[in-house]
Amino acid sequence: MNDKTAAAKKRLLSLDILRGADMFLLTVIGPFVYALNRSFGLPRAVLAQFDHAWGGFSLWDIIMPLFIFMSGAAVPFAMKGRLDGGRARWRYWRHVLSRFALLWILGMVAQGRLLSLDANLISPFDNTLQSIAFGYLACAVVYRIPSRAARFAVPVALALLYTLVLAFLGDYTKTGNAAIRFENWFVPFTVPAASRVLELADPGYTWWATIPMFAAMGLTGMCATEILKNEDLAPSSRATRLAVLGAALLAVGWALVPVIPPIKHIYTLSFTSQAMGWSILALAALYALFDIRFAESAAAGRAASLLVLFGRTSLLAYLCADVFTPVFAAFGRMFAPGFAHLFGEWAGPLAAWLASTMLLVAVLRTRCDALKFRSGNRSNRYR
Repeated sequence: MNDKTAAAKKRLLSLDILRGADMFLLTVIGPFVYALNRSFGLPRAVLAQFDHAWGGFSLWDIIMPLFIFMSGAAVPFAMKGRLDGGRARWRYWRHVLSRFALLWILGMVAQGRLLSLDANLISPFDNTLQSIAFGYLACAVVYRIPSRAARFAVPVALALLYTLVLAFLGDYTKTGNAAIRFENWFVPFTVPAASRVLELADPGYTWWATIPMFAAMGLTGMCATEILKNEDLAPSSRATRLAVLGAALLAVGWALVPVIPPIKHIYTLSFTSQAMGWSILALAALYALFDIRFAESAAAGRAASLLVLFGRTSLLAYLCADVFTPVFAAFGRMFAPGFAHLFGEWAGPLAAWLASTMLLVAVLRTRCDALKFRSGNRSNRYR
């Protein structure tokens, strides 16, 4: 295998690090900020960065779009080996549809109240994992388009189509936008007559109408990775081209703010363009650092090892933060009274956060070790 082929097959560390940073923000940094607030109280400006306000763009707002972006970024690596002579046969689509179904069901478990087993409480679609499922499905379909220019055009077309619908069929208020009006009309057709789904839904959030934008974000991630895999360009040129694209999207998002308010709940174009701009810029920076500048540095790999762990077990990290929160919170609370007794009441929330975080890291490490063990056993079969 020549150097060029080896480089093509090499896993991009930047993808794992960025995905891990997203999950680390959700599962570790956010809870740490909440613990600090309970212990000492934090300025409102700080807390605003960890909330989803109607309008504007906060640090907390980047988590979901970056997660969708990264799911699309993995497609060119995951799908190429599943093609049969370059064609998408049943093996390819079986994998796509089974992954879609898994994400959909886990999303219903996480926030759709599936485990209540009450048809009047179960929501068919109201979770990030299900949004990722649509983004992933769109990537699997568009990935088969031979023309790279056409693949790059699809997310632009979807985003513009959705934007035109919002612009001409409603306003940008919580109750008057086209997306929420469609949601309120369509959801009753998917649930029993006595369902409480709309009553229990997070105010202002839309899902069904926003599918085109979820697909556009996943496809943006796929296009970003295609740039990084372009062997006609030198690695530094790939990073530069990606950074220029990210900066352009960010500039477009900012320029649109006076006309289209940035609203995460319904993924307006100004919000989504900013989110994708930041996502691409972060990927470009990490690629330049970890896949080019320090590609052979063991120290750099060790420095990023915690984020890589979260990146390679991102789905489990998400489920721990969303579905199994009571388990981790209960574990943390066991340590809070003792530390509060020794150091004062302020230490209780921080001790609970530290204990639950250590448990989370231990669970993720166990999962990662199990995956390595299984991979090693598969390799040994052919020796």
